[in-house]
Amino acid sequence: LSVDSLEPTEFYKLKYHLPHEQKPKDIVISMQSQDTTVGKKNVVVIADTSIGESTAHGARPDLSGFVFSQNFRQDTTNVKPPISQVAISDNEDADSNYIPRRYKLSFSPDLVYGNAGYSTFYGIDGSAIFAFSDMLGDHQIVFQTNLLIDLRNSDYGLSYYYLPGRIDWGFQAFHSAKFLYLGDPTGIGDTLFRFQTSGVGAMASYPIDRFNRLDFSLMWLSLSRDDLDYGSPSQQKNLVLPLVSYVNDNSLWQGEWFGPNNGSRFNFTFYGTPKISSGGLDIQTFTADYRSYNRLAREFILAYRLSGGISTGRDKQNFFIGGTEGWINPSFHNNSLPLYNVEDFAFLTPVLPLRGFDYAEQVGTHYAVANLEFRFPLLKYLIFGALPIGFANILGTAFVDMGSAWTETNSWSLWQRMNGQTTFQDLLVGTGVGTRLFLFGIPLRIDVAWRFNWSGFSEPIYYFAIGPDF
Repeated sequence: LSVDSLEPTEFYKLKYHLPHEQKPKDIVISMQSQDTTVGKKNVVVIADTSIGESTAHGARPDLSGFVFSQNFRQDTTNVKPPISQVAISDNEDADSNYIPRRYKLSFSPDLVYGNAGYSTFYGIDGSAIFAFSDMLGDHQIVFQTNLLIDLRNSDYGLSYYYLPGRIDWGFQAFHSAKFLYLGDPTGIGDTLFRFQTSGVGAMASYPIDRFNRLDFSLMWLSLSRDDLDYGSPSQQKNLVLPLVSYVNDNSLWQGEWFGPNNGSRFNFTFYGTPKISSGGLDIQTFTADYRSYNRLAREFILAYRLSGGISTGRDKQNFFIGGTEGWINPSFHNNSLPLYNVEDFAFLTPVLPLRGFDYAEQVGTHYAVANLEFRFPLLKYLIFGALPIGFANILGTAFVDMGSAWTETNSWSLWQRMNGQTTFQDLLVGTGVGTRLFLFGIPLRIDVAWRFNWSGFSEPIYYFAIGPDF
């Protein structure tokens, strides 16, 4: 065994008090040693524990009977370099207390998205979303746009949110343009109209406690309607729209994707448009909405909703009922929507769902809607053998929807006689079943519903919709 090539570990140097700077001068293999290894001054004695093996010069000792410490097993040749320390100065006072400094506002991008295209009919189009915030999330800026042809035909908006205090503040400015084919008063055919809405406003949200809050907003709106086919006179309205809303929400989404499974929600809202000019509008609207989610068992939920509203003033707004939210194969009652004036486009409000009926089955300045749903797990897993497609946590639902929308309260009636049978007159009732699943990451609702008019059921109507339940 070559002494020159032997470098004792730090463990042995410390244990046997060997010099740290030098190698041992000699190694003696001893048969009489009681210890496995003995250190004496600058000499290391290693006991010969081999039996019947040669201990000739140059043979490697058998170390299978040795027990080594953790420090001995460490690879001292591969040591990570020390982490460099950043020297921070002038951050403490004479008493070693940290010195407070003013927060420096600096924005960084949270979301940047955009696309562009070219159409032989519309020309260049594109959309983009930019979202920025500071490190604490107290300041948020969102800019979004959907450009089409020019600015008059495009959608764009800028929002700023100030969130460091108890009251959350928001400020926004926007412009939107929508295109609709509506019935032509001359009877020639449908006419293409462009509805433009521009607005500037502010909003605030004040939390009363953990579950209650007050929301306020004040908007200035400019509305216009242009005939793009026959050049009929344009309509334009300018108005101020204040809004106040009280919200109570203690609902819980405990593992559910399509809706809460415990708690309740309540919303009471008032908004109106004071007539400040001869071309202004006179509208006052009150709405209320209550929803309750009751867990009957671990995954069985009974949910119900009660909603109502009324609009008053010289230019009352309309509500329409029928259909469901996010309906991707929609059907419209009389193949149209009740849009006659520029204010109809801004204030016509859908109240959904009421399945078993088409969109705008009833329209009026008053409405009342009730929904009852039983939600349950249908399938935990559905795996196809031929296709690499699978679904998990498919939900089922059974529901009853009923409601009515009307303008003249004195003429409202529950019953009517038709063809010798008693049926509902102004009350709409629908019932059915459905399923909820995620298709390629998209929340898909599939329902089949029948309208019930007391004398019987109608043919089924199938609903394919995207988004959560109420």
